[in-house]
Amino acid sequence: MFAPIIAVTSSFIDQLGSSIIKKSENEPIYPASVWESGLLVVTSGSLIIFAYVFIKGETYINPEKAWLFIPRVGLEILQIYVTYTALKLADLSSFNFLRVFSIVFVVIIEILFLGSVLRHIQYLGVIVIFVSTLFIFRHGIKQILGWKYLIFSAINGGLLNVIAKYQFTFNNPYLNEAVVRILLILFLALIVKVKFGKNKLGHTRLVMKYNKSFIFLIPIRAVVGMLNIAALNLGAAAVYSTAERAGSVLSGVALGHTMFKEKSLVEKILVALGITLGLILLVIG
Repeated sequence: MFAPIIAVTSSFIDQLGSSIIKKSENEPIYPASVWESGLLVVTSGSLIIFAYVFIKGETYINPEKAWLFIPRVGLEILQIYVTYTALKLADLSSFNFLRVFSIVFVVIIEILFLGSVLRHIQYLGVIVIFVSTLFIFRHGIKQILGWKYLIFSAINGGLLNVIAKYQFTFNNPYLNEAVVRILLILFLALIVKVKFGKNKLGHTRLVMKYNKSFIFLIPIRAVVGMLNIAALNLGAAAVYSTAERAGSVLSGVALGHTMFKEKSLVEKILVALGITLGLILLVIG
């Protein structure tokens, strides 16, 4: 019951961060690059996690499964690239609608590799959310800018959720994520350095100067990081992914209309009502 509630709460908060990133990536003067956005987001979201792990003093990582950090970090880097590229190109609401497709891949992968089975009413909730989302794309998806990145983000994101859930079965969830984030920060910093060379710090400072809202990413991503780990640890990956994606759609519709003046609000609200029904079924289950 608590996992979907936490996931939805997290997704609503996270949409504020996505709005900041989208706006900063489309700034006419010194727009943030995909990699700078990724580095700022990961670093901001890691602060509370690092502090929590340090205070708890948890240090044990299962040595036999440590190799999983390699594909996990590789997929995370790939996810950052496709997700923030898609976020830059697509409408905020379309971005969230299309990423709901990851639910299907999470359910299938979780059943096949983790043996996790949901209650019938939860599967019904997943189906209601997925079918509601499909309605918005009844005329096709190719008119959506960045749709290929979004589809890839959905598949890759589903795989990442299942791998993370599997890692939580033998590692402390917060320590596990702290390790992942340390590696991500190092890799992203290296990518930014290679991309901008000697001008790395100068360019990033200018991005921060012309995108002052980036400072709000620190509390937003810090809270979201902790909530996401808690939600994924408490429930099945399919429940977490469905609730998180559904919450993103609902908040994306609201912010997309108010901040970016997106169209088709009535149609999107009707779809959002169907998604809300699916969420209720998930929570009841």
